[in-house]
Amino acid sequence: MNYQILQSLQHVEDEWGLDMPESLEDVIKFLKREFTFLDFFLNLQSFIDLSYMLEIVHNVQALFHDAAIDFGRSSEIDQVVRVTNQLKVKIQMTKLEIRSEYLLPKVNEDGNFVGSPEFVIDLIDTVVMNLGDLLKVYCSSSLLFVRGPNKEIRDVFKELKLLRNFVCFVTERSIELEGQHIDFFIHVLEVVSHAAMIAWLYLPSNGNENQETNGLLSDHLQMKIKPIDPSIRKIYIDVLQDLRFEWRPIIPINHAADCVAGFVQALQHNLKALSVSNPNTHQIADLQEMLNLLIANLSIQDLEFHLQDIDIVMIDSGILVYSLCENVVLGEVTIDLPVMIERIKILIYNIIRKEFQSSLPRIHGLGYVDFVLSNLKEFQDRYPDSLDFVKTQIQIIQAQLESVQPFLRFVAEQQYNIHDKLQNSVALLTGKAYEVEYIVDVCVRKRVPDWCLMLWLLDISAEVAEMQQKKMFEDDLVSPYTIATDTFFKLSELEKMPGIKEEIIGFEDEIKTLIDRLTRGSQELDIISIVGMPGAGKTTLANKLYSCDSVVSHFHIRAYCHVAPVYSQRGLLLSLLAMLQVSIDGTSLLSKGTDELKDTLSRILHSKRYLILLDDVWDFKVGDDLTDCFPDDDNGSRILFTTRNHHVTFYFDTVGEPHHVRLLTYEESWELLKIKVFGNENCSPLLEKVGQEIARKCGGLPLSIVLVAGSLSKMEKTEECWSQVAKDLGSYIASDAKSIIEPSYQHLPYHLKSCFLYFGTFLEDEEINVSKLTWLWIGEGFVEDLEWKSLQDIAKGYLDILINRNLVMNAKRSSDGKVKACRVHDLLLDFCKKKAEEEHFLSWIKWDQNDKSLSATSSQKKLAQRRVVFIEEENLVEWSASRCLVDSVLFRRIDVSSLLVSQIFYNFKFLKVLNLESTVINSFPTVLVYLRYFSAQTDKDSITSLIANLWNLEILILKPTKGKLKLPVTIWKMVRLRHLCMDSAYFTLNGAEGLLEKLEVLSTPCFSCARDVELLSEKTPNLRELRCSLVDFRHELFPRLDFLTRLEIHLAANSMVDGPYNFPPSLRHLTLSNFFLGSCHESNISMLPNLCVLKLVSIFFDNDKWEVRDGEFFGLTVLKLVKCEFFDEWKTSDFAFPMLEHLVLRECPYLKEIPLSFEAIPTLNSIKVKSCSESVERSATIIKEVQEAYGSNDVRVFIQRENKDSLSGTLLKKYNYVSSSSKSDNKTNKSEPQMMKSRMEFRRQKWTEMVFARKLADMKQRYNVKNI
Repeated sequence: MNYQILQSLQHVEDEWGLDMPESLEDVIKFLKREFTFLDFFLNLQSFIDLSYMLEIVHNVQALFHDAAIDFGRSSEIDQVVRVTNQLKVKIQMTKLEIRSEYLLPKVNEDGNFVGSPEFVIDLIDTVVMNLGDLLKVYCSSSLLFVRGPNKEIRDVFKELKLLRNFVCFVTERSIELEGQHIDFFIHVLEVVSHAAMIAWLYLPSNGNENQETNGLLSDHLQMKIKPIDPSIRKIYIDVLQDLRFEWRPIIPINHAADCVAGFVQALQHNLKALSVSNPNTHQIADLQEMLNLLIANLSIQDLEFHLQDIDIVMIDSGILVYSLCENVVLGEVTIDLPVMIERIKILIYNIIRKEFQSSLPRIHGLGYVDFVLSNLKEFQDRYPDSLDFVKTQIQIIQAQLESVQPFLRFVAEQQYNIHDKLQNSVALLTGKAYEVEYIVDVCVRKRVPDWCLMLWLLDISAEVAEMQQKKMFEDDLVSPYTIATDTFFKLSELEKMPGIKEEIIGFEDEIKTLIDRLTRGSQELDIISIVGMPGAGKTTLANKLYSCDSVVSHFHIRAYCHVAPVYSQRGLLLSLLAMLQVSIDGTSLLSKGTDELKDTLSRILHSKRYLILLDDVWDFKVGDDLTDCFPDDDNGSRILFTTRNHHVTFYFDTVGEPHHVRLLTYEESWELLKIKVFGNENCSPLLEKVGQEIARKCGGLPLSIVLVAGSLSKMEKTEECWSQVAKDLGSYIASDAKSIIEPSYQHLPYHLKSCFLYFGTFLEDEEINVSKLTWLWIGEGFVEDLEWKSLQDIAKGYLDILINRNLVMNAKRSSDGKVKACRVHDLLLDFCKKKAEEEHFLSWIKWDQNDKSLSATSSQKKLAQRRVVFIEEENLVEWSASRCLVDSVLFRRIDVSSLLVSQIFYNFKFLKVLNLESTVINSFPTVLVYLRYFSAQTDKDSITSLIANLWNLEILILKPTKGKLKLPVTIWKMVRLRHLCMDSAYFTLNGAEGLLEKLEVLSTPCFSCARDVELLSEKTPNLRELRCSLVDFRHELFPRLDFLTRLEIHLAANSMVDGPYNFPPSLRHLTLSNFFLGSCHESNISMLPNLCVLKLVSIFFDNDKWEVRDGEFFGLTVLKLVKCEFFDEWKTSDFAFPMLEHLVLRECPYLKEIPLSFEAIPTLNSIKVKSCSESVERSATIIKEVQEAYGSNDVRVFIQRENKDSLSGTLLKKYNYVSSSSKSDNKTNKSEPQMMKSRMEFRRQKWTEMVFARKLADMKQRYNVKNI
């Protein structure tokens, strides 16, 4: 472009600025526009034949030159005005000259656009921009205002933009320009150029030219741009057919969505332009619907995986659209419309289904099929009309899914991993359930055409039937041992044994103890197990023991073998024989069978004291395969093995307990890190602080320390570099750690993989409440209903397996020994997050402060995953609007605004789990009909009756922020509720219809009369746990409660309950708060046959005295007395609490002492005393001393005292009394220990007799016999 004149015009504007007359400013802008079009005219000669008007071309070039000179000589404003007026006249004369000679442009045969389609797109962009400028001025007095053909220019402007979409679609799917492509681009160049020239040359200067301009633009639009003329249609159809037969996309995937959407926009525009009288109106409507459907379901990840399928649909649709246009004029069709439309339907259906399947997780919960089946029945009852056309197919699939439920239950009961083919069967089957759920939903919502849904259901039914025909659901195919390899340990690998020369930090006491177990003790064969989590140092410790000098000298022969998750018995035998230096050649061992190898190994070991190290044992079957080979000659032989799975140790006949490898202390971690990084050198003082932070972040796991030390030793030893490592420790060790952790994950039973990966939803170092975790698992559908057991018990069993496999750590136990809280090591947590993303199972979403956008922890395509964890709320609405298939949304430590919450309710239609536990909501998610788990806070004082719309809800946790919460009567219609937790909630019970037969846990409603409690008990027949408050009771009888196993009751300060307290005999846990216990009340409590845990809080005893008689609280294992401030005297008979294991006394300031009869309880394990009198503390230590005098060292005493001298207030000091006759204030003579021992023996004998008598009575009652 000749920029000199434009620069001159711009200089005038800049120089005169605000001093320029308004009229002159308008002229300057007018001249800019005119010179822009004149420049476009000059550029046409690069590809258009203008030889017939060369003189005019020269005149235009001269006009540019002269105008620049004239402006350069104009220094005064009046001179500028004179020059601009002259230019106006010259330009008008030039335009008239061009108009007189101008013809429809024809592209040169040697035009330089060939081979460069981008030139065509640039030309369209230029013309569109210039035409757009013509439409921007709305002031009629301006020279720039277009008076006449405004509408026609807008139409051309719109058509050229759509034509550009067509050109882009062709351009980005063509590598070379030849044949039909050249004709297409020539046509585009000619029509675009002509449109620009007509619009400019015939711009009206007076009313007489309006009609001429309108006609020229309209004719050009109809005959050359729109696909009406047969020759034009042929150009468009030919280029699309050429693309169809030679599909070679070169389009960047991030531009594909815009490209496809633009082309669809062009097709839809042409479809709308078809005559309503077209005989193919029905097919036109079908095609329009399908194109809308395709765009609605299109995403970037779909284009990445299905670009060719999508392009075929686009190309075929284009051919069809332009063929339909042909029918308007010619009255004939060159293509079979019904066949073409059916083919496009199938393609669109496949794309939609593939898109849906690509969002599915690769790991599923086994309970998901149960959930879908129950929903199928419910949906058919609720929406019979909407589902009528697919009713038969749904019922067929329903029967198919029901027929495979026994297979899923069988898989859920497996303790070990199943064959890959079976895992694939489970994943495919659950994937079908996801699809059926989606189909039923869109049937009801009318979001997908019926033809698409019917195709989908037919395919699902056929695929499940094919799986059944191939016997993919046969139970007897399940075997964890179907894969075996004959790999064995070679002699040349002996020097490569990991960890033989490794330094061990810490474990000195453990090593000494283990060496003693290896070299001393019993002479019979002993099997010693070392158990620990991945990376805990089990192998390193075992190799240290194996190569220890005292161990080497003690045994005659030793052998080492690495077992691994997949092994063969023969391979293990060959490995051990190789270690024993038995010759292996073609004529000896390799030619022998497995039984002969076992005999050979047994003969070698016979009469020798041997040590066998089996490293990394995964399966109890190893013991069965090898035990017969290890003779017991009573000579002190030992077998040492390491395992990640505590459960494996149960299958080995061991003398002692398994040795659990502990995590390193902070000091040991720092010491190991220094050794690994610096060796014998000293650590720089500048690095000590950040180095200690890195060591602390390793969480005591040797693997983490060794891996991060490897990274630190390779980088520059500066504080800045080390700080970067401390900031993002996981990224430096994750890839190396994965190879260590992956086998543990792969060896899990299929149904536990999703449970383990779910830990990736939690934060680092988070202590996870077990009850919350298990209910989340149930809500997610991970737990398969085994009918004979409650879902929560099954889920807790899942957790126990993960703990036994050392993938999850027990963080806190309740007093009765059950796991109360758990956690996973940060290294395993990082593995869970990354593996979960790989499996399309989970994604973390966070606010990226660098690019100010919402990002996943990895790539954009991961946002299709079914579970998302948010740690920030920015852009949540924009993100959620396009992710309606998400199953679970969980927020971590953020409080989401109420506006965003309502957006979540609206966008995530398929949510099963919504955890807003830190968020206060003012509305309820009554539209999320699939919701199974919902947790939040609310500032409302009542819940809407529409909450009953959530008919799938199983877990509802609401915490009111303003005190009381009134529950609607419709709550009794939510028949699937299993866990209902609403603090200070009030039920409407009178006249309420319905039963909550599945409700197991209820917490914490308030009741104002006993009858309400009994009514609730009647309406919840399977309730196991109840926590409640009795408010405004006025001397009412204690309510009758049946079938509970756990009961916690708080009696409000202004209430009074009359006895007796008749508790259900099924109770195992009982908590009473603020109650009065006299002899008539406590009698029932003391004789409850199944009571294991009793917690008494702020209890008032008769005369402040509690007396317990023989045989009372027979099965009690845990007793807690808390804040019993007026309780001062406690008397028990010698044979009370015979099974007690744990005693807790907290804030009982006036209690004089613990009854000394506790000294003879044989099962007592611990006594915890906090904020009690010194005499209570003293009695606790005496009990421990008496137990020790008798020879029992099991009792641990923990004492916490108030430190009133502390400047910072009241602190607690903790004392753990391990042993202490010297600490007792009681002076005893030499005969007292013997007297105490005799008394203890007498009591224990009596206890044994009493326990036996009780068990005998239970047996008589159970089997209904009089004599045994």
